[in-house]
Amino acid sequence: MVRLTIWDNEAANFRELNRISTKKNQIVIITSIIPRLHEGKLSLTTTSGSHFYFDTDIDIIQRF
Repeated sequence: MVRLTIWDNEAANFRELNRISTKKNQIVIITSIIPRLHEGKLSLTTTSGSHFYFDTDIDIIQRF
């Protein structure tokens, strides 16, 4: 398990995409993140360039 911290506008975007999703479980692709080690654990932080893809029409999500 990896902790993902979502900041500012990206948090609002993620919350809205999650709200409109009708699936209980979903695969999300997140781009432009910064990996960091904190107390020996990997964490990921979004940037202003982060994008969230919930779309099940994306080929990689379908293959997964």
